[in-house]
Parts: sequence; structure tokens; C-alpha cells
Amino acid sequence: MTMPYSFWNAARLAADAPPTYCGKQPAAIMGWGGIRIFSDAVDLRALCAHYAQAFAQASCGQCMPCSFGSKELAGRLSVLCAGNASQSDLDTIRSLADSIAQSSMCQIGQTTPLALIHVIDTFSAVLLEPVRPSDSPLKHDSILTAPCMQACPMHLDIPRYVEEVKMGRFSKALDVICAKLPLPGVVGRVCTRPCESNCRRTLLDEPVQIKHLKRFVADQAHEADYTPAYTPVEKKSLPVAVVGAGPAGLTCAHFLARQGYPVTIFETLPEPGGMAAVGIPDYRLPRAVLRREIAQIQKLGVAIHYHKTLGIDFTIEDLEQQGFKAVFLAMGCHCHKKLGIEGEDKNYEGFIPGVFFLRFANLGEETPKGKKLVVIGGGNVAIDSARMGFRLGFEEVHVVYRRTRAEMPADHVEVRDAMAEGVQFHFLTAPNRIVGENGRVKGLECSRMELGEPDASGRRRPVAVPDSGFFIDADVLVPTVGQESDFGCLTNLPGVEITKHGTVIIDQTFMSHKAGVFAGGDCVTGPDMLIRACAQGRLGGQHIHEFLSSGQSMPFPEQHYESFLAELKVFDAKEKMEIPGGVPRMPVRHEDAELRKHDFREVDLGFTPAEARKEASRCLRCYRLVMVSYPA
Repeated sequence: MTMPYSFWNAARLAADAPPTYCGKQPAAIMGWGGIRIFSDAVDLRALCAHYAQAFAQASCGQCMPCSFGSKELAGRLSVLCAGNASQSDLDTIRSLADSIAQSSMCQIGQTTPLALIHVIDTFSAVLLEPVRPSDSPLKHDSILTAPCMQACPMHLDIPRYVEEVKMGRFSKALDVICAKLPLPGVVGRVCTRPCESNCRRTLLDEPVQIKHLKRFVADQAHEADYTPAYTPVEKKSLPVAVVGAGPAGLTCAHFLARQGYPVTIFETLPEPGGMAAVGIPDYRLPRAVLRREIAQIQKLGVAIHYHKTLGIDFTIEDLEQQGFKAVFLAMGCHCHKKLGIEGEDKNYEGFIPGVFFLRFANLGEETPKGKKLVVIGGGNVAIDSARMGFRLGFEEVHVVYRRTRAEMPADHVEVRDAMAEGVQFHFLTAPNRIVGENGRVKGLECSRMELGEPDASGRRRPVAVPDSGFFIDADVLVPTVGQESDFGCLTNLPGVEITKHGTVIIDQTFMSHKAGVFAGGDCVTGPDMLIRACAQGRLGGQHIHEFLSSGQSMPFPEQHYESFLAELKVFDAKEKMEIPGGVPRMPVRHEDAELRKHDFREVDLGFTPAEARKEASRCLRCYRLVMVSYPA
């Protein structure tokens, strides 16, 4: 057998460039796309036998070919390892593998046997050679993923909980979600759905409504008064402090509490939730939903202290002196970036950055009033600010954005809803100067733009059109061109290093340069998806547990999966689907735009049980199994 050897998705990957796995070079990779062999130490028989065993364990058991066939396959390949097989035995194994692939109902049964078929077709002589003892034993790790799971920062088992919804087992669906995510109702309402972009149904018709199915499961559990039951653990006497009660901090606290640690969260704001509480309006995320999911975290024993700001009310040294054995920094990006235009620093009445505009409105505090609101920017904060304007009594709301609608980073669904509510968009328009009169905002001088060459982000750079200036009058002006961490609370943390962008530097275990001080969420990544903050909070909590248990922590295997699986192309946007499509996604019902824009009722009405089960039935269960063999 010639080494190296690679056949993966039509030999698309180079055989001489193996991806690293857990810091090691794999000896072989076997999975849905084929097989890659990088070392002479690989025993093909043992490799196939371990792969078949992983296949049998991963089978969901809902169809006979996969459920029984995978177990039969594993048994026959175990016999092959003894070295007593004949060509007839190989033919039987190949026929069985082909039968499973042809008749299974879901992707794990349809794709997993293909690698075995290829090995038998290509290396039958090697498989029939006499057994030789190996001086280089290998470990075999199997990974079960799916295109949607790989795109999800939390790698939730999406096909499984969608399957539970399809079967009407809504409580079991919640158990699957809450194994990793303690805020399903929150994420089910405001997630930007990276999983849906990787849904293979997009190659046929439309992606599965994964986000709304998650929300449905959370709402059903609330109506049924059901909460997941966690395995009781012995209480520990090692207290942990969490700084920030946003999604990252809450998730970290949740998983530490489930491990038995006493956890105290220190929060600057008067209530928990971070940007989910003060940056997202109630019409998208009702406060009652956020509060009840946080209450479930508090029931685990998590304490939250409000009006406590790091660097003002306490320091990390104070926490250490109070007996906390580890600290998790989870402050959000509550500060705004400047526009960098004339008039911005004039302190005009009616000029208020978007993060403060939303915070004051969400906390019921006073906000600038007027008839015409102009918002600058194209992100989610801009859209939330604009839609908030109507609900605060503005008669006209305008959004100024220097690129086209196609380049807007805001969620396209939120942009669509804003347009339906009457928000007026001025695309290819850049602000030049804020104009005031008698100490208050009067309007905004702007220029028309056109798109030039791509910039570092890959988007085409806006270029001003000569002599295209014009004026937009405004009573209130809200800039929303970016957020950043509060440098004030980060610059006085001895031993904790920060970047020039104001984010905390951590290693792969989420620990900062100061032992025992961990960090995650927006204070590490900068402004990002809410579910990524949750994902970092979960991993941070698990690493703190390892640190307090053994004095050290190493990166978990799942942290290596992301880049490893990305190279193997879990989702192939060019794949040619051989099944019929034409089954559009279930539409989500909405409140009427003209009625909802004047109050804070929730815009999306969610699914009924019948609608949810019908939508869940569109899932193709695109599980992918891959096994990695590497030196023990």
C-alpha cells in the first residue's frame, strides 16, 4: 500500500498535508467522505473494525438497515481482524455496507458505509494479508457531527432535538438543548442562525427553521412547567466569582453550579442579562422570557450582586481576599465607537449613541424625544434602535448606511421587519457632519456613495460621489457604528493582558496570563453572536472545573474539532442533491406591522405544535461520522 493515500470527496484534499488533531498528526482519518492514510503504522483491518463499531454506536436505531446492519457490519469486521477472512467474506461485508447505504433513511446510514466500500474495493489484498503484531498502537476517536452542528458555535446536537420535536417529544428536545445551553428561549428568539446557513436543505429549497424550533421547545416547556433535571453532585467548597451577568457569565455560572461550585456573579447593571437585557428590545426578546431562564440558573444556587463594577467597586485582588478560588471575566461590550466626524463631540442635546439609547429605553429611563429619528449604521444595534424609535413615539425613522442593503451586517430578517414597520433606509449614504443649533441636534450633512474596490473585510469600499452632498434634518441622532469593551475596568488588572482593541488575551483553556483568572464572551472576542458568548461561557466553566480539580487544564478534544472538521468540509455548498426538494419551510406568524410598531408586544408569534412538528419533519438528519486514528 502506497503512503500517503487520500480519497476524500473525490480526492479533493492533499494527502501529504494532514490536519492536526489534539496537537498530534493523525495516522489515518476515516469518515463520510472517504479515507486518508498518513502512516505505515495503520492496520487497515483494525481501522475498519473500530470505524464500524463507532457506526453501530452512532446509529439512531429508527430504521432496520442502519440499526441492525451497522451491528452486523461491526461483528463481521471484528472477525476480519483475526486474520481468518477470505475474499468471499470481504464480498459479503461489501454487499452489506452497500445495502445499508442504499436503504437507510438518514445520512448517517447513507454516508458512513461508503468509506468501508472504498477500502474493500481498493485494498482487498491488504485486508487479506496475514495478521502482523503492531509496535505502534493507535488510539481511535470518533466524532459525530452535522453541517448545522458544525456551524453552531455551541455545536448543539441539532438533528437530535429536531427529531424529538418531529416525534412530539418536546421535553426530550429541551433536555438535548439544555445539555449545553441554559438559555434556549433567549437564543431561540435572537440567534442569528449560523446553523441555518449550513443546512443541506438550502441545496434543495429552504433551510429548516432551527432557531424557531428551539424557541418552540423552550416555550412548550414553560407552558408545561417542565425543567430539565440535572444529575445531583456533591457540593464543593471552592467558590468562583463571575464578573458580568450577560450570556457568557450566566452560562459559565450555570455549568459551574451544576458541578457543585458556589458561584457569585458581580453585575454592573441593576438587573441580569447583559446586552440581552439592555441591548435587545422586548418586542424581540420579552423580558419575562429572559428573567425566567435566569431564574432557573439562580435556582442552582448562583447568587447575583448588582451595581458592582470591576475596577470601581472591587478588584480581582479583593475577590481573591474574599476567598474566591477562580474568576471568570465576562463583561460585555457596552461602550460605543465614535463616528469620527465633525460635531460628534459638541454634546448636542438629541445626540445619543445606540448602546445608550437602547439601554435607557430597555431600563425604562428617559430618552431624547422628537418627531424624527435618524440612525447611523447598518448592524443589529442600528436596526434595533430604528425600530425602537417608533415604539418611543417618533413619527419618522431613518437609517443612514454607507453601503448597500446586501452589505449590511444586520440580520436580514430584522431589516425586512424594519422596512415593514416603515423605517426609511438611505443606502450608499455617508455622514459627514453633525449640525446643531442652540445646543441641540438639527440634522446630518451627508454624501452619496458608490462602491469601489473590496477592503480588508472583503466588502467593496464605499467611495464618495463628488458634489453629492445633502442634508437630513433630525430631532434625535443615534450613531451605531460599533461597540467595544470598557477600557476603564480592563486597564487596571495586574497580570491580565489586553489587546489594543480592549479584549482580554486568553489561552486555549480560557485562562488569562494571571493564573486562576479566566475570560470569555465579548470581552475576549469583541462584539459577537450571543450564542458564541454562551459557548465560551460553557467551555470557560468546564476549564475552571478542571483547574480547580487538578490544578491545571488542557484544551478539550471538542475544541480541536472545529478547525479539523472545517478542512474536511462537513458542508459542501456545491453538493448535488439526488433527492427531490420543493418543500418550503413553515412560515412564522407575525403581529401586524402597523399595530405592533406602536408598542412592545412580541413580533414573532412562534409555532403551534402542529406547525413545529411539520417543520421538524423537513430535517434530513445529516449526521456525519468521522474517526481519527493517532499515536497513543
